[in-house]
Amino acid sequence: MNTTGTVSVNIKPTAQIIAEHGLAPNGRVQKFHTQNVIRRIQKYMPFRSGATVKIMIAQSPIEEPLVHINTPYARYLYYGKAMEGPAPKTVTNRDLHYTTTHNPQAGPFWDRRLLAAEKETMRQELQDYVDRGVSV
Repeated sequence: MNTTGTVSVNIKPTAQIIAEHGLAPNGRVQKFHTQNVIRRIQKYMPFRSGATVKIMIAQSPIEEPLVHINTPYARYLYYGKAMEGPAPKTVTNRDLHYTTTHNPQAGPFWDRRLLAAEKETMRQELQDYVDRGVSV
């Protein structure tokens, strides 16, 4: 407080504070969360040879808030519906039957399955990461 009874506060610009805490788009918090999703979602994905998981890891930059799987078959695996006919194939109403030998929790809608089973754990891990202020 100065002699006139007023208080002067100097703070950094909001964008600088956000960046310093890793909360900016593509920042360290996003990287941590994307890495966590990539690691955890795998157990809900079908796994025969591991190719789909490897493609997801290769195509998903950790700076982005999305997981990518750009293959011709990813859509029908995700939705769990068989496809038929010549290219381009069309979706049928027949459900896929996932091999669960490697991933017992494999099935359609991997992201929804992950959230239903692990949302609170992931939220807490992200909060702990932010609270620690650790760099990626």
